[in-house]
Amino acid sequence: MSNASSNRFANRFEGKVALLTGSAATLKGELMGFGGATVWRFLEEGGRGVVITDVQDEIGERSAAQLRDSGHDAIYMHLDVTDEDQWAVVANATMEHFGRIDILVNIAGILDPKSILDIETAVWKKTMEISTVGIFLGTRAVANPMEQSGGGAIINLASMAAKQGSGSYGSAYSFSRGGMLNFTMSSALQLSSLGIRVNTIMPGWVHTPFTDYLYTDPEQSKFRTDRVPLGRWGEPEDIAAGILFLASDDASYMTGAELLMDGGVSAGSVRPANPKSDD
Repeated sequence: MSNASSNRFANRFEGKVALLTGSAATLKGELMGFGGATVWRFLEEGGRGVVITDVQDEIGERSAAQLRDSGHDAIYMHLDVTDEDQWAVVANATMEHFGRIDILVNIAGILDPKSILDIETAVWKKTMEISTVGIFLGTRAVANPMEQSGGGAIINLASMAAKQGSGSYGSAYSFSRGGMLNFTMSSALQLSSLGIRVNTIMPGWVHTPFTDYLYTDPEQSKFRTDRVPLGRWGEPEDIAAGILFLASDDASYMTGAELLMDGGVSAGSVRPANPKSDD
């Protein structure tokens, strides 16, 4: 990469402010989520400041303190993404502190651990609401502030599960993530006149606090690794690269799009190579 290209890349978020949900796990030296990897790179590439939100307040406050100790402008706020009033508080506080909102990254989500026949109705509803109601309320809360800031970018974190059915568990998760794809297209159409782009990322198996229980189980981890054509689990930094691409001007002609980042899992079945033959 030339020096000119490197300098342009390093400052591509100069003056911009990002708001992220489900992003408490931002501590360097500990296992990060998508939000953590995104926040650090965003700020290192010129970002003015970040608001990280979650319901895990202790780690969220420590994460924001570490960011501030590193010289960055960072705020942590408690946010239940299904609560419209809390969204209003977060959006208003962001505008009061920074005067603008340029980027929203919707990451918050949970898994449903049982089959359709066994799952409690309350768990099903919560799984659905965090993914679907959460991004609806978040999109609506930031739309006017983004327009005032001259436009912006919204990135919704769905999953490769959005394109697949679910077997023994995870049907609400798959269903809700599929709904996120449609909402992304609808909001892309409706918000384009405000200068707001909306896109989706569909990650595959990535080692984060969300999936650590699978990654650290040798059988579960190997089962998944063996199904990835690229031969490994993803890292949070892999997905952060996609998030920041969609948030940047490099993606200025993309809206309503889906970016699949799953190491090739969705491309088809992975089979062992044919053994060598003497024929």
